Amino acid sequence: MLLRRIFRWVTVAVVAAAFGMGGVTAAQAADQPEVTYAGSVSDDLGILQINARSGADIRSITAHLVSYTSQTEVAKVGTEDFRLFSGTRQDGIWRTKEPLKLPEFGQYRIDVDVKDADGGHVLRQSAGDFAYYVVAQFGALTVDRTSIDRDHRDVQVEGTLYGRWPTRQVKPLAARRVDIDVDYWTQTTVTTDAQGHFTASVRLDAAAPIQAVFRMDGGTPAVLYGESETVQIGVDQVPTRFTSTVSATDVDFGQPVTLSVKVEQKTADGWVPLAGRSGGVLFGPDDAQTDLVGRFTTADDGTFTMDYTPWQGGYFQLALDTSDDPFLQAGIGTSDVVHVHRASKFTAFTATRSDTEQVHAEGLIDFPDGWTPAWIYVHIQYSPDGVNWSTLTTVEASWGGSGNDFAADLNQSGAGYYRAVFDADANFQSATSQTVFVPASA
Repeated sequence: MLLRRIFRWVTVAVVAAAFGMGGVTAAQAADQPEVTYAGSVSDDLGILQINARSGADIRSITAHLVSYTSQTEVAKVGTEDFRLFSGTRQDGIWRTKEPLKLPEFGQYRIDVDVKDADGGHVLRQSAGDFAYYVVAQFGALTVDRTSIDRDHRDVQVEGTLYGRWPTRQVKPLAARRVDIDVDYWTQTTVTTDAQGHFTASVRLDAAAPIQAVFRMDGGTPAVLYGESETVQIGVDQVPTRFTSTVSATDVDFGQPVTLSVKVEQKTADGWVPLAGRSGGVLFGPDDAQTDLVGRFTTADDGTFTMDYTPWQGGYFQLALDTSDDPFLQAGIGTSDVVHVHRASKFTAFTATRSDTEQVHAEGLIDFPDGWTPAWIYVHIQYSPDGVNWSTLTTVEASWGGSGNDFAADLNQSGAGYYRAVFDADANFQSATSQTVFVPASA
C-alpha cells in the first residue's frame, strides 16, 4: 500500500510541476522587470498565471503561447486580458480574466514580454509551460454497503466520470477506463457508458477504503489523472466471550491456581464454542502490573486450562488473538480475583505479672515470605479458661532490630491465659502465638 501511495504521490507531483503548483518565493523587486514564473493554474488549467516584479509599477504584460510541435505562436495574450490576482504591481501575480481557448490540447511554451512605468523592459523566452488538457473528475462514489461480514464480502460500487475542459466546461466522459482500487490497489477495471456512469463489484477480506481512479488511458482527448473521494468500508465482527473459573480465590503463597476457560462466538443459533483459536493470558492486580501466564489454543469444545502459581494477588486477563481473522472480534475477559496470602508467625510471646499487679505482654512477629504489612496490628487476648477469648488491647508492632516487636501493659488482676493474634487480610495469613498462663497475684 505504501508503494502504491508513493507512486500516486509522485504522479501527482509530476503533473503538479507541469501545471505550476509550485509557489513563488517573495524577494526584493529588481530594478528592471523580471518574470519569475509563468504557467497554468493547477486547479483551473485554462487560466494563465504570470509572476512578475520590477522596481516600478508593471504597466504591460504580453504572453505568447508557442506550439512545441510546430514552433509557431498559437495565441497572444495582452495586458487587457490580465488582472492582478495578488501582490502589488511591483511584485505580483497576474492571471487571465477568462480561460484561454486554444485550438488543440497539449503543452505550450510561454514567452513573456513585460514593461514597467520607468520604461524597463524584459522579454523572457521559455518562462514556463501552459498545460491545456482535460482533467478527470468524479462525482460522488456510492456503495451498496458500508460494512462487510464473514458471509457478505462483496461491495457494489457506482459512480460517474466527468472531464473538466480548460474552458471550465464539465461533461461526462464516455468509454473511458476506470480503476476501482481497494486499499490503494486496483482490484478491477470497468468502462464508463455514454453518460460516464460505471458500476463494479469488488470483494473485501478486511476493512479497507474503496476509491475510483482514472489513469491516463490513451483515449481521445487525452485526459489527465483524477480520483474520487475514498469510501471507507468497515467490518461487522462476530462477538466473542470468555467464561472462566479459578480453582480457588484465596491461596497461600506458593500454592498453584487452576484457571478453566471456555471461549465462545455468537451466531444466529446463540453462543457456540470457538475451537482452535489462540490467545494469551496475563495475571496481575491491574492492567499496568501483570505477568505473562502463557498462550492457549482452544480445544474442539472451546475450552482450555492453565496452572499458575501467583506471587501476588490479582486476576487473570484473557485476550483472543484474531489477527488472522478480521471478521472475529478480538475478545477480552477477566477472572475472579485471587488473593495470595503470605505467611505470618509469632516467634516469641511472654506474659508476666509485674510488681504493680499489671500483666506485661510482649513478643515478636515475623513474615517469612518476603513481604511485610505496611501496618502490623497485634491483638492481645485474654481467656479465663483457655477456650473463650476476648481482646484486651491492640498494639502496633514495628521493626526493632531483631524482628517486629510489640508490648502492652494490661490491668488484669485474675489468673488466666494470654496470647497474641494477627488477623488475616488480602495479602497475609493469620497467626496466633503460644498461650501463656499468668497466675493471680499472691
